[in-house]
Order: sequence, then C-alpha cells, then structure tokens
Amino acid sequence: MSTPAIERFLADRIAAGLFPGASFLVAAGDRILAEGALGRSVVEPRTIAARRDTLYDLASLSKPLSTGLLAVLLQRDGMLSLDDPLERHLPSWHASDARGGITLLDLLVHRSGLPDWRPLYLFAGDRAGRIEWLRRVPLAYPPHSGVIYSCLGYILAGFALEAAGGASLDRLFADRIARPIGLRDLMYRPSVADRPRIAATETGNCRERSLAGEPGEGYNGWRTGLIWGEVHDTNARTLGGVAGNAGLFGTTRAIHALAVRLLDTGGGLLRPGDLPLLRCSVTPGMSEQRAVGFQIASTPGSSAGSGLSPASFGHTGFTGTSLWIDPEAGRIYILLTNRIHPRYQPHDMQSVRREFHMLAARL
Repeated sequence: MSTPAIERFLADRIAAGLFPGASFLVAAGDRILAEGALGRSVVEPRTIAARRDTLYDLASLSKPLSTGLLAVLLQRDGMLSLDDPLERHLPSWHASDARGGITLLDLLVHRSGLPDWRPLYLFAGDRAGRIEWLRRVPLAYPPHSGVIYSCLGYILAGFALEAAGGASLDRLFADRIARPIGLRDLMYRPSVADRPRIAATETGNCRERSLAGEPGEGYNGWRTGLIWGEVHDTNARTLGGVAGNAGLFGTTRAIHALAVRLLDTGGGLLRPGDLPLLRCSVTPGMSEQRAVGFQIASTPGSSAGSGLSPASFGHTGFTGTSLWIDPEAGRIYILLTNRIHPRYQPHDMQSVRREFHMLAARL
C-alpha cells in the first residue's frame, strides 16, 4: 500500500534534523498494511541508507518485549509468581524497611518506590554490588503509593528473572520467546557481522555523562567514539550488554511478529490468561496506567495520541523507538528511529509519535 502521507511526514522530520533515518510498519494483526524506510541508519563515519531490515537499538522497548513478557511466561510455567517478594529470588535484598515488601509486580509496573535512574556502574561493578547499592539507595516514594518510571526497577527485575529461570536474560529470551516463534532479528548482543545493517546511535556517552553529573567526572569507562553495534545504555553495557532495562536490538518485521502474539493467542506463545497481565492496568488511580511492561494509552500525555483507543498499550525507547498496539482496532504501530545519532538533541519525539499514529490509523 502506498503511504505518501506517512512518508512525507517522516521525510520532513528527517530534513528538519529530528533523526537521520526511520523504519516503520503498520499492521492489522498479521497483515502488514504499510512499511517503509527513509533516510540513513548511519551518517558518521560513513553513510548507510536505512532499510526495512535495519536493526535498531530498541533501548527501553526491551522492558516489555523481554523482561515483562518473560516474567509472565515464567509465572505461567510455575517458576515464579508476580506477587513474589523480590527477596524470594534475590536473598541479598533482605531489608527491614518498606523495600522488603517490594514484589516482582511492583518492579514491572513501576510502583516500587525506586528512583527513576542512576549510573550504577559508578557505584558497583558487578551484579551483587549493584543489588546491594540499590538496597541502600533512598526510595523516591513509599512503595505502592504511586508510579515513577524506573530503569532501576527493571534492572532488578532482570536479576530476579535470571535467578528464577536459571539462565541469563538473553538465554531466557532466546529459548522462551525468539526461538519458539522463529525470531532471527530480535536479539541481545548482535554479532559483528550484523553491524552494517545496525543503526548507529550516539558518538560517545555525552548525554548520559551529563546526567551522571559530578560523580561521573572521575569515571574512566565513558565511550568517546561512535556507539554502533553495541547497546547504548551504559548500565546495560556494563552488565555485558544484557539487562532488564535495555539491550534488545530488532527490526520492524521482528517486532511485528512478536506484537501479533500480544493481540491474541493464536501464535502459540501466550495463553488467554496471560494477555490481561500485559494489556490491562494494575495501577488504577495513579498518575500512569501500567500493565506488566506496558503503559496504557489512557495515561495522560501518552505517546499513543488521539489516533489510538484508550485501551491501547505500548512503550517507547530513548534511542527513538516505539511500539503501540490497539486491541480494539486490532492494529500494530511500530516506528524505529536513531534520533540520538550522531549526537543527542532534545527534540520532542512524543509529538512525532502521536502524529505518526494519527496518520497510520487512517490506513
């Protein structure tokens, strides 16, 4: 299907410098209505055109597509319960204050009370050290009293899933999600051979270094060259490229193949009882409506925009990625960009996503 309105819209944003390239896909269930690629996946040190099969660093899309989904699958298989206290899977989490009652579900819907982000690599090098540091960091608010989006919570959730599942997060993802449904282009730690079709991200860690502030001034692990083919997020990178908050790379087609399984259970991955956990809010009355992994479109200011139903669920990624699924319309909307390449700029990606959804919903 010809999509001149979407292509003009994205081409205009590329020309305006919001991002160098983009790949998109719009589908009605497993039927692709529109897809395309514009601009460039790499502009420095050489130019490479964006393609439909370009792999993007999905950043926080890893949260719902890997960590959240794995938690649901492991619960279904009796390896954990979402209501388990974190301490059950991470004994060193033992605490006498409010954080002792934090459950896996609290982490997965961002109501644990943990702060949004910290550069953990500045305070602890290994997994055990990071758990201990997080056990002592002051809570941002009492658990269960609100929602604050927390990468730290998802890093902890990833550690807990590894303990419950008896394998690393990337192995769990490959064995329980990617391999059963034949996903070759959704993975952690892409190979060197894949690099020519990977969208590059930032040159150096400039944005993260500025966020780290004074504690980061003496850190000698900052990258200074182009980040291309390895995860952009430094918390994930310093855990070997695999973490509960980030690390996945993928194409629009691969994300679509997984998203279809979140619309219904015909694809063989999920069962009917699994879907409400991923699609229905468990944070009523709070500032954000959250399911396991996903934000619900009824959240004020959501990037879904007015083109999608309030029941839609989705997520975004800092690198410029997004996935939204509208169960009422049976539609899937995927927009992948490398908006932080070659350097981070504070453009308003939320408005880009909302307009993209508005145009795509008319197909």
